Amino acid sequence: MPVLKIFFERFQKMTGLPRETIIDRLPYLGLDIEGEDPDSIRIEYNPNRPDFSTDYGIARALRGLMGTELGPPAYTVSEGRVSVEVDVNLSRVRPYIACAVAKGLRLDDETIRQLISMQEDLHNGIARRRRKAAIGLHNLDVIKPPLAYVGMPGSFEFAPLGSGKEISIDRVLRETETGKQYGHLVKDAAVFPILKDSAGEVLSFPPVINGTLTKVDTATKNLLIDVTSTEERVGDEALAIICAALSDAGGKLESVRVSYPREGKKVTPDLSPSTMKFDGKLASAITGLDLPQTELKVCLERSRLGLRSDGMAVIPRYRVDILHPVDLAEEVAIGYGLDRIEPVYPASTEPGSFHPLNVMLDRISESVAMSGFTETMSFDLLDQASLYTRFSRSSERMIEVENPRSLEHRLLRDSIIPSLMSALSRNVQAAYPQKVYEVGRVFVRGTDKIEERPKLAALTAHSWASYSEAKTYLEALAMVFLGKGLETRPSSHWAFEEGRCAEAMSGDRAIGHLGEVKASALAAFGVDVPVAGFEIDLAPFLQN
Repeated sequence: MPVLKIFFERFQKMTGLPRETIIDRLPYLGLDIEGEDPDSIRIEYNPNRPDFSTDYGIARALRGLMGTELGPPAYTVSEGRVSVEVDVNLSRVRPYIACAVAKGLRLDDETIRQLISMQEDLHNGIARRRRKAAIGLHNLDVIKPPLAYVGMPGSFEFAPLGSGKEISIDRVLRETETGKQYGHLVKDAAVFPILKDSAGEVLSFPPVINGTLTKVDTATKNLLIDVTSTEERVGDEALAIICAALSDAGGKLESVRVSYPREGKKVTPDLSPSTMKFDGKLASAITGLDLPQTELKVCLERSRLGLRSDGMAVIPRYRVDILHPVDLAEEVAIGYGLDRIEPVYPASTEPGSFHPLNVMLDRISESVAMSGFTETMSFDLLDQASLYTRFSRSSERMIEVENPRSLEHRLLRDSIIPSLMSALSRNVQAAYPQKVYEVGRVFVRGTDKIEERPKLAALTAHSWASYSEAKTYLEALAMVFLGKGLETRPSSHWAFEEGRCAEAMSGDRAIGHLGEVKASALAAFGVDVPVAGFEIDLAPFLQN
């Protein structure tokens, strides 16, 4: 979870609130106080609220909660004179760019720190570590418009940020720290994206590094913001969040004209609010608050939203987290005051109990954990690469959701093994052996519907991981919960090596597979040690 440091003196000027009130009220915005010092406070916020990535965004929300400012903030964007021409050669690399200008800023050291912190949090959050979007902040006064967003060869030279001399793009990727960290995002491109001005000066090489000419410091008064992206929506959202913060910091926003070779012209940023139908009955049912429409309206306004007379909620552009009417119900609860909601106890005097199915799943999970495995919890939705491509398996029967919010979460998984391999790939620097497992849901196509099934998958990774080890763990689990061992017979499976795979049988019923993960899959996930394991259907275990 991202953490933001806020200085009390600065924040008190933003909100007009005393220190004690600030500390008391922040948790009711959904923020956690991680630590407190005499002059500052460290706040942990949920990544689904990227507008909380600066003290400006938090102060904006707190002023609403306290009633000093109500409803959606109004942002003015004047017509600017900066334009960007986009090269057709970038259509398959990083095709989209959104820009804005903020003038009249007074940037002290703390404001610059806040902006850089926001930039990095956005990179790590909605930009998915710069894969979907990359942000550049530039000193506008040294730039000579118009700008050109072009594709250049690896031999092209410029002076990257922090360097006093020009070097080639290829050397930037090989020798600089950011090149080594983010170069893989563009290493297979035919050309590399470069943003430059009419004098040929390079502003940035996204998503890797800025040029040294446009470095921002406390003498900077006017900013140019560029957001390049592989998904236009993500770039527009990131720019809107940044512009809202810069406007709150006193900047006067100006638009930038972007010209695409095929799509035509576009003016950015677009800070116009969106609308969503507000369901008062749903909000009351979810929150337990029986409020008239007039009070529901006030609750939304305290959350910096609006409610029109036609029943449409007005959502400021920076609130990219509001996707469903249920989200509006949550905002009603926050605006009403979470501390004002009184608990309501059930009328029944009967004690509650856990569902027998969940009790059994917990027992199975505990049993695997006692064998030295670490439990993971992953999403039911995966991307195609993790679920199919890296295992070289057919995607004919993949189950894709309609209108996915993200390409990384668009397929319902039919196996837990890819999720475990992803976990291992994120921990290649940790010590071995590593043993991970998950008890979770998978989804398969039935005759007329999608069926949901509980499964257990476990993987062990170290230099001597083998089929025999995987079988040992599975046999022990079967003896505990079935009272007998399992039969195994040679088989094939998309995740396991031929000749190193077997099908597990409980009586005459096949319940899953075990084996050694394919070498090609290990390479695709970046795992350098052997991995073995199993995945089984838990239905026979739940029936005993």
